[in-house]
Amino acid sequence: MRIKSIHIDAFGKVKDRSFDLTDGLNVFYGPNESGKSTTMEFIRCTLVPNKSNKSSYPERSKTDSGTIVYEEDGKEKRVMMEGKTGHKGDAPICVDEMDPSLYRNIFAMNREGLDEMSALSNGDIRSRFLTIPGGESMPDVIESIDGDWERTIGKTSTSPSVINALQKREDTVLQRIFELRSNADSYSELSVRREELEKRLEVIRASNKKAMDNNTLYSRVESQRPNFDSLARYKARRDELLKKPLLQEGAEKTYSDLKNEANSKKAAYKALEDTRRDQIASLPGGDENRLLRFRPRIQSVLDRQHENRSIPVHTTQPMQTPHSKVPLIVMAVLVIAAIAVWLIPGVEVFVPIGADIALAAAIAVLFIKSRGEREAPAVASIDNRLADYEREVSALSSELGIGPINIEADLRNMSEIIAKLNALDSSRDTYNNARMEFLSADNKLLGFLAQYGGEQGFMAARDNTAELRDCNSNIETLESNIRKSGLDPTLPLPAVTKMDVDMSEYAVVNREKGSIEEKMKHILDTQELDRLIDESYTISSEKGKVLREGAVSLLASMIVQDACSELYETVHPDVIATADRYLSLMTGGTCRMDIDPRNQDISVISNGEPKNSRQWSTGLRAQILLSIKLAIAKEMGNGDIPVILDDVLLPFDSERKKGALEALSLLSKEMQVLLFSCDDDVDEMSRTMSGVSIITM
Repeated sequence: MRIKSIHIDAFGKVKDRSFDLTDGLNVFYGPNESGKSTTMEFIRCTLVPNKSNKSSYPERSKTDSGTIVYEEDGKEKRVMMEGKTGHKGDAPICVDEMDPSLYRNIFAMNREGLDEMSALSNGDIRSRFLTIPGGESMPDVIESIDGDWERTIGKTSTSPSVINALQKREDTVLQRIFELRSNADSYSELSVRREELEKRLEVIRASNKKAMDNNTLYSRVESQRPNFDSLARYKARRDELLKKPLLQEGAEKTYSDLKNEANSKKAAYKALEDTRRDQIASLPGGDENRLLRFRPRIQSVLDRQHENRSIPVHTTQPMQTPHSKVPLIVMAVLVIAAIAVWLIPGVEVFVPIGADIALAAAIAVLFIKSRGEREAPAVASIDNRLADYEREVSALSSELGIGPINIEADLRNMSEIIAKLNALDSSRDTYNNARMEFLSADNKLLGFLAQYGGEQGFMAARDNTAELRDCNSNIETLESNIRKSGLDPTLPLPAVTKMDVDMSEYAVVNREKGSIEEKMKHILDTQELDRLIDESYTISSEKGKVLREGAVSLLASMIVQDACSELYETVHPDVIATADRYLSLMTGGTCRMDIDPRNQDISVISNGEPKNSRQWSTGLRAQILLSIKLAIAKEMGNGDIPVILDDVLLPFDSERKKGALEALSLLSKEMQVLLFSCDDDVDEMSRTMSGVSIITM
């Protein structure tokens, strides 16, 4: 594959940029912040997308887009970046499904990727490219062989090894055999000496028997004195407790049963009490007794509710007009006239007659008028009764504290009050029964506790009983311990004074006697001597076997070392040979690769001296890793995958940069190389070299 051109529509800060590339070495030169790293990242993300993109620079965006035109297998193809996650079009076959981390550490490196060695220590890459065939297992083989001979015969006579351990064991056995054979000649002497020591011990024991017996008793007395003191205290305390209130048998269970019953009854009573309290609280004013006094009036009003609602309501009242008042006036005049005629003397005869007529007329008018007005009071009476009922409802609502609102609402509220009072009445018996059961259970508990002076007295009696139990147990234990020591717990401690006894001579003599007896026992026991002789033969045989194994391992180690020395000087892997050429160009021939299979680390020969990775300078490290990774990229990619480098030559001095550019130029004859750099030296050196394409950012 060869990249022909790159066009970036939008990626990071680079917008609408195009680059044409050659098949050889392409140097992208520009100052910092000119878009070099962004362009390189565009190429990496388009060819081998990194799915995570967690640490990519620039930060990926949905608007990322661009195109890479490349040639592969003689055909021109295109692959396009599309948004955050990947690409579309024709993905290059040579990098398809390649691990993004491997791609960035071998084929598309920045300075951080160049310094990353984990890809080189990977078992697959190391075994395929950095060792001779089969050489990757040689360090383990050498370590195993060296471990065998060091374990068996050791590097020195004092090194921990099987042969040295056997030698020490053999020396110990032979010394013991010598001692046993030497002791056999002195058995009679040992016997005489033992008798002398026994006689001396008898004399010492006889002279000190009384004092020793006394001191033995003294030791027992002193050892038991704390027990006697404790026994006296517990007995005194037991006597005190026996004078205090104590629980009767089963009293604790009785108390527990009564207590549980009282608590259960109390809980049931309290639950009913809380329910009644909530019901009373829902009453107007929260006063049951007050509402009970009002209940007859409330019930009376509610009972008359239907009766008053059945009376028809008159919407109009009869009105008296001025004309309706005329008969009354006429009647009054006629009556007055008639009376005047009869009372005033001298009036004409016809006048009394007219008066009689007027009186009769007045009586007639009065009769008619009375008939017309008899019906009016009846209608007025019905209306008045309805008004009185409404006023009564309103007044009662005010007294109850629930209104007035309107007659319908007031009557509905009164009905609710009556319902709540009835509910309280229905639960009163259950509540009273629960209360009586609680009081009964509580009285039983109080009656039981009364014999102890109340609950506090019961608790004190219970504590006394428990303490008395502990006292009796401790007394029993102490008396048992005292009897085991040979003393009587019912009697006072004997008065004994310790006597001074010098037993140092006794101890010395007794130790010597024990040592002599042990020697005599071994002399008579020939089985141990026979066993030790057999053991010495066994050890000698094991030594011979171990020495043979060690010699074989040592010879194998020497053969492998010689073989490796000859092998790594005559056989070189292709990658190492290529890396050797690149490294020689970069270092002016002062360094070469070290492929000794005995080395597990990557090392070089610098000025004739081996150096592992921990001994490299910063510049040498960059040269070595770049040489190896370029060689691996060439071998692994078969020259088809372009190598992309971003500022990897910055750690190099001028001479090393020149050598590195020559190595890259050499590599570009076999594979395409893209070098991004902000280094003026790189720009100047590149312009003096043939076949290099300079692209200014």
